[in-house]
Amino acid sequence: MDNTSELETANGSFYVYFEAADIQGMSDLWVNSDEVWCTHPGWPTIFGWDQIRVSFEQIFSGPELPQFLTSNVRFHGNDQTAWVFVEENLLGSSISAVAAVNVFKRVEGTWRMIGHQAAPLIPDLDLSSGAETN
Repeated sequence: MDNTSELETANGSFYVYFEAADIQGMSDLWVNSDEVWCTHPGWPTIFGWDQIRVSFEQIFSGPELPQFLTSNVRFHGNDQTAWVFVEENLLGSSISAVAAVNVFKRVEGTWRMIGHQAAPLIPDLDLSSGAETN
């Protein structure tokens, strides 16, 4: 991708709306159809905007809204479909980190979200093979 600024703005909006419990902002960002999907950490995958909206309403009504510090952000795709890899460092009473992929497509010239999947990161995971190299 040559120009990621609009995609970066759309991806950033997801976290702004999340932290603000802005369901209208989320509705404006997401494609409001059955093609969309969302997997919150520990949840089953949810399909369709109506059910995803309910999931955000449940999260937003919780005792504490998450705050995000994002890192390792990477943009991939083309002019019509793109995905963003991001590590979400959640701040607050339950500090944790998840790896997330946010998927977007262009609708009438605007990046709109069609998918989100997040899974917990294992702290201090050693990915070395253990094999000696010469």
